[in-house]
Amino acid sequence: MFPQRPPVAISDEEFLRESLSLVESAKKEGVVLRILGGFAVYIHSNDECRRLQKKLGRLGEGKPSFTDLDLAGYNKQWKEINRFFSNSIRYPADRETNALYGGRRLVFFHPKYRYPVDVFIDKLEFSHTIDFGKPGKDGRLELDYPTLNLADLLLEKLQIHQINRKDLIDMLTLFLGHDVRDVSSVESIDGGHVARTLSDDWGFWYDACNNLGLTRKLAEQSLSEGSISENQFEVIVSRIQELISMAYSHEKTSAWKTRAKVGTSKRWFTEVSEL
Repeated sequence: MFPQRPPVAISDEEFLRESLSLVESAKKEGVVLRILGGFAVYIHSNDECRRLQKKLGRLGEGKPSFTDLDLAGYNKQWKEINRFFSNSIRYPADRETNALYGGRRLVFFHPKYRYPVDVFIDKLEFSHTIDFGKPGKDGRLELDYPTLNLADLLLEKLQIHQINRKDLIDMLTLFLGHDVRDVSSVESIDGGHVARTLSDDWGFWYDACNNLGLTRKLAEQSLSEGSISENQFEVIVSRIQELISMAYSHEKTSAWKTRAKVGTSKRWFTEVSEL
C-alpha cells in the first residue's frame, strides 16, 4: 500500500518491547492506540504461527520482518495523540505529512531507531475503507488490546486491490492461528462482522473474495514446497472456505446488489495515492 520502506533495524523482540511500551504508555494517559498491520498479526500469533510468518520470508529471506509501526486512533483524541507523541514520549513528527494529511494520518519517528510510526485516524482508507467507529459503545478499537481486533486485522488485508506476498503471508498466519466464527471473540475471527462489512460494498466483497482465493493458492504453494505441513494446510484452507461461505451467503444490501449489476465495467476500488 505504501512505497517500500527499509526494514526496522532492530530484532523482532526489541521492536515488540518498544511497541508494547508505547501503547501501554498511551493507555496510562487515556489515549486509545491500537497496533495494526503485519506486526499486529505477529503479536496475536502463537509460536507456531510466528515461525511460519518468519519462515515464509515476509520481507525476504534473512531480513527483519517489519518496516514500521502502524497504529489506529480516534479523531476525538487528535490533540491528545499529538501531545502524547510530541511531549510525553518525544517522537519527532513528520511535519510535512502531518500538515497535509493530519486529519486522516499522523506520522512520527522513533527517537532512537528512526523507524516511522503511522497513526491512522478513525478509519483506514486505501483500496476500500475500514471504519474504526467512535470511542465508546460503537468503537472497534476497544474490542482488543494492544492490537486491532482480528476481524478488522483481516479486513485490513482483504481490502487491498493489488495485494502482495507479505500481506498474503499475514492472512495465512491469521487463518492458521484463529478459528472463524459468527461471534465476536478476542481469539477468533468474527466472520459475521467480516461478512456484514462485505455485504454492504460489492467492490470490497469482490476484492476480498479474490484475496481469499490468492491466500489459498499461497497455502497450496507452501504445501508443495514443504513450508507448511498437511495438517497446517487443512486448517488454513478450512477456515478460508468457512469465511468465503459466510461472505457469499450473507444477505446483501440494496447498495451491494445495485453495484453488482455494474460489475468490473466500472472501477470498484479507490486508487491509493502514495505519500
